[in-house]
Amino acid sequence: MLHKRVSRRQFLAGSLAATGGLALSACVPAGAPAAGDSGDSMAAEEPVTVLFHTRLGTHADWHISRQPLFEEQNPGINLEIDELPGNEMYPKIYALSASGTVGDVVWTYLNNPPEHKAKGVLIPLDDIVAAKDFDLSNFWDSLLAALTLDGELHAIPNHGHYGTTAYYHNKTLIEESGGEQPHPDWTTDDYVAMGKAVTDPPEVWGIRSFGTGQEHVPSYLRMFGGDAINEEGTMSLLGEEETIVGLRWLYDLQHTHMVDPCQCGDEAVNNFVAGKVGSFNTTTGLIGRYTNMKNEGDIEFEWDAVVGPVGPTGLRGSQVSAAAFGITGNSKHPSEAFQVLDFYSTKEDGIEHVFFGAGSPGGRKDVWESDELNSIHPIFRQHQQIYPEGPRKWHRPANARTSEFVDTMNNNLQAIWTQAVEFEEGVEQTHLLVQEVLDKEPLA
Repeated sequence: MLHKRVSRRQFLAGSLAATGGLALSACVPAGAPAAGDSGDSMAAEEPVTVLFHTRLGTHADWHISRQPLFEEQNPGINLEIDELPGNEMYPKIYALSASGTVGDVVWTYLNNPPEHKAKGVLIPLDDIVAAKDFDLSNFWDSLLAALTLDGELHAIPNHGHYGTTAYYHNKTLIEESGGEQPHPDWTTDDYVAMGKAVTDPPEVWGIRSFGTGQEHVPSYLRMFGGDAINEEGTMSLLGEEETIVGLRWLYDLQHTHMVDPCQCGDEAVNNFVAGKVGSFNTTTGLIGRYTNMKNEGDIEFEWDAVVGPVGPTGLRGSQVSAAAFGITGNSKHPSEAFQVLDFYSTKEDGIEHVFFGAGSPGGRKDVWESDELNSIHPIFRQHQQIYPEGPRKWHRPANARTSEFVDTMNNNLQAIWTQAVEFEEGVEQTHLLVQEVLDKEPLA
């Protein structure tokens, strides 16, 4: 299963070395001055400090680990990194922006650019992209579309994936239960059968699913031909027949087949590592982490991952998903700030941070098809083969009320999963309340 064994410690030692290794082969960012031209004076001038607000955790760890290399490749630019907890990041960014104290570069997610723009955080990047001759051709079309507002690009992707389409499974547990191992051609019925074979309550569960969240829910619903919201972001699809079939499938995992203790997979990652879960799905962002943990003896069973199953309509779920970095209207050095966006979006960066265990690969076709990345695990090329046109589009509210939309959907779906309301009544209520949010005036 694992073709290359690289521990986190080994990777750090190699990646940050002063000479040799892939890290130092990274392309010099577009727009960096070449020796002998007028840009040579940059280093002699007063250094420019660029403040980058990033997300606390392994992502920030990765950004910090690359900070010396960035400054080496960008003489005259000092990179300052501000780590913000994920649940506090956006409110903090909005507060800093309102007070005129926000830094130069901010983290955004595909649901958030409209909200960021409405609150005056992001500026369009098209002029800078053109001036630096920055190549966008390797990024998925659906990814760039999600970062484009009113015809203008507002962020550059850092990492990306096909949604929560990576189904991690405990091969040892499944074998011991007599169940069939997941494979690329499996179906949703196969998934349920495996879950039934493995489930041994109250501690061991065949399946752990995520019944809330705009990243998770559409990936399930699209296997059944449904979705949460239309592409235009104006209409709830939660009342459509295909969507209801998908919601019923999620409901039945818990209440009919009894292979999932709850539609609340928050602890699924840790439960899986503890050997208590047959299979759960999330992004490819755990491939590097689990590889490192297995290499270092922190995972004692054999694990694998495969792309999500085929639904009864012959469809699989996918939804482009990514983090991206943008430049704030408060930045006094947007050209220098763009070097941060460039540096953390190269092919090299997109591959290396998977080895580091910092999440999914870069949102670039040349990253996912690279032999080096697939030496960690074949699931990356498997995605490209199964989804030859790339991941499907990310849908979000046209009125930029993303937080209200997600909260409304999550709270009402949770009422269904906990049986606080009957299934049919709960679905209808969720559909109507989500539509009320979509019908509101655009966020100012």
